[in-house]
Amino acid sequence: MKTQSGNFTAQDGTSIYWKGWAPDKAPKAVVHVIHGYAEHIDRYGNVVGELLPAGYAVFGTDHRGHGKSEGKRGHVKSFQEFIDDEKQFWHNIIQTKFPGIPYFVLGHSMGSLIAMNYVEQNAVGMKGLILSGTGSLPGKDIPKILLTIIKILSKILPAVHVKSPLPPEFISRDMDVVKAYIEDPLVYNVITPRLAYEMNRYVVIGAQNSGKIKIPVLIQLGSRDTAFSGQRELFEMIGSTDKTFKLYEGLKHEVYNELAADRAKVLADLKNWLDGHI
Repeated sequence: MKTQSGNFTAQDGTSIYWKGWAPDKAPKAVVHVIHGYAEHIDRYGNVVGELLPAGYAVFGTDHRGHGKSEGKRGHVKSFQEFIDDEKQFWHNIIQTKFPGIPYFVLGHSMGSLIAMNYVEQNAVGMKGLILSGTGSLPGKDIPKILLTIIKILSKILPAVHVKSPLPPEFISRDMDVVKAYIEDPLVYNVITPRLAYEMNRYVVIGAQNSGKIKIPVLIQLGSRDTAFSGQRELFEMIGSTDKTFKLYEGLKHEVYNELAADRAKVLADLKNWLDGHI
């Protein structure tokens, strides 16, 4: 195994950290992981542990304002900045290191919105898209009045930190995962009105444009995941004729970090789907 990491400079000068894991021989495909809000690429060890022995390279960034990248924590001026950073990462790093190798994009939670919009804007060179913890609308538990307040604050106080409304137990039934999440110095529990508003805006934009997605798609969701709503509706709207919807009974938001037996099933489904689409 070869572990690599580095930084690249985004269009606005922000330094973006990236990391990748590759087998000793040429990989049969590259999986570009796009992580979720308030976390970082090193939390995808279970995905790496499943895919690396199977011959896949796994690469991803820490988003601006996340992990080891520069930027105000939990903030972004425009959601398009996230998308442009991932496009640049593919062009400058992944394509340079693995020219001609099959390329897949895997996005989780906020990362699924980045991935969805990325594919809708330019799917050139992509073999398939995997979405985890996704949907077509904000979560049903978010009051409409709060969405209105977020929209207003995004204009008048866009960069003020407020506490995230989601408890850590939201992510998994595995208490070791939750404990590690709480104790991780690179994980935080704040968000700005601008990022919250942009996420709510781009989940809708991604869904509205999902008919443009023509490459194969796999959606993996826990039945107890309420981060977003309209998951089945999103699946129906996606324009691909090759699409798979996997709902895992009882699992929470991070299906790749659930209890051992459950995540083994989810990860095996991911690997088998990839194997069938190279």
